[in-house]
Amino acid sequence: MNDSKSITITVPEDVNPCRIDIYLVQQGIGLSRNQIQKLIRSGNISVVNKGTKPNFILRGGETILIEIPEREPFKLIPEDIPIDIVYEDEYMLVVNKPPGMVTHPARGNWTGTLLNAVLYHTNQLSPIGGDYRPGVVHRLDKDTSGLLIVAKRAQVHTKLSRMLSTRKIHREYLALLWGHLPEKHWIVDAAIGRNPADPLKKAVVPDGRRAKTEFFHLNYFDFLHLVRAKLYTGRTHQIRVHSAHIGHNVFGDYDYGGREERIGGIHPRYRNDAKELLELAPRQMLHAYKLEFTHPVLGNAMTFRAQLPQDFSAVLERLG
Repeated sequence: MNDSKSITITVPEDVNPCRIDIYLVQQGIGLSRNQIQKLIRSGNISVVNKGTKPNFILRGGETILIEIPEREPFKLIPEDIPIDIVYEDEYMLVVNKPPGMVTHPARGNWTGTLLNAVLYHTNQLSPIGGDYRPGVVHRLDKDTSGLLIVAKRAQVHTKLSRMLSTRKIHREYLALLWGHLPEKHWIVDAAIGRNPADPLKKAVVPDGRRAKTEFFHLNYFDFLHLVRAKLYTGRTHQIRVHSAHIGHNVFGDYDYGGREERIGGIHPRYRNDAKELLELAPRQMLHAYKLEFTHPVLGNAMTFRAQLPQDFSAVLERLG
């Protein structure tokens, strides 16, 4: 049986009335609000001599008892899930990730990930990345499709990571944006950091990390713009955040304003078309279609391209 961690917190008498879950987050006990709520419901967090629910209001003087169960050791499990391996040698793989698949195990997605599928294909993965993401050189969001690199050897992983940070791995995406960019060639150079209004999202903020995205025109549609996006940095959600920042959200993006909230801003004659297209787009229309780099061991130039997945193709076909 695993040992648990016990914590006792005495609430000051002069505390402002506050929900227990919010109060405990503010105390910095290392748990998210969602985790705290689950522990309250399971009886692992309680207030002495009082019934406790996640919305329990603390008014001062209460004693809170916390039992944090020790997490079971994690083990990455191979899973027989079909994956599209674009390239493989003894040093690395290039994989075309489908939309809807998480890149590697994390909270809420411990199985069914791309890495579970890769491990079924080969048990030779770089240990860099630890138990949760061995071999993963870079990742894609769950609902972004396309190419990514997985390293088999630690030395190769280190070289690829260095190449990525020094922009020697060129990554390009296809993106469908709302509206039309002001020019056919557009650069966004704006720092990205945690969104102060929603810590689960990113935003352009003054004190963020530098982020640069270059957009190239491919095709205009009535109220949408197909572009090629080139990354110069690799911030989380970078293309999605930069697109939203300039008012041209990625079509279909639930988290960054790319769905029904945009319909009212287009000409009435196109609104029904937009609704029908959103039904074909269950996620953001963003696809990592091209990787270009020099092999870290063999030294030869390599270029990989991935065809659009079915949902993105269906939207473009409907647009004509």
